[in-house]
Amino acid sequence: MGYLKTVLTYDRPSEAEVDKAFLESRGFAVCLLNGETTRNELGAPFYIQLQVNADDFEAAWNALRATNTQRFGSPFRVDEIDQTLKRSAVFFFAAAIPAGLVAYWLMPSIRGGAMPPATRGWPVLGHGWITPDMRVVVAILVAILAGVASATFAARTMRHAKVIG
Repeated sequence: MGYLKTVLTYDRPSEAEVDKAFLESRGFAVCLLNGETTRNELGAPFYIQLQVNADDFEAAWNALRATNTQRFGSPFRVDEIDQTLKRSAVFFFAAAIPAGLVAYWLMPSIRGGAMPPATRGWPVLGHGWITPDMRVVVAILVAILAGVASATFAARTMRHAKVIG
């Protein structure tokens, strides 16, 4: 047996075992890399690699692809996922940057010297007071939350537009 080449990777051992049995029934010599170390149906800590001899790679690939075309994806689906990721990233940053800046500037200003009377004693989660360092942390958290909410909204609206359209 020569060099091995990975045909597919899996995160569940049961899926890998089914494809291994399928290829073995077709006469291929098959190995599962990490197949014994990942016995967890909730998800493996390592990806399981279905490997065949490098000379048999094309034939094994075509045999698996002929039986389950969804596993290999389509160019249309790949483009759709790429478009969704890009749109979500734009929405994330478009919401995160302004939200972070607004949160930073709306937090009470504490810059050396006395605090403004309206901001004295603002507790943060019941632990101490808002400091200049906390302003940055809170602004970053607000930015992340706003960005995630916006990106989730973008992904969902794109999915619903596809279903409706």
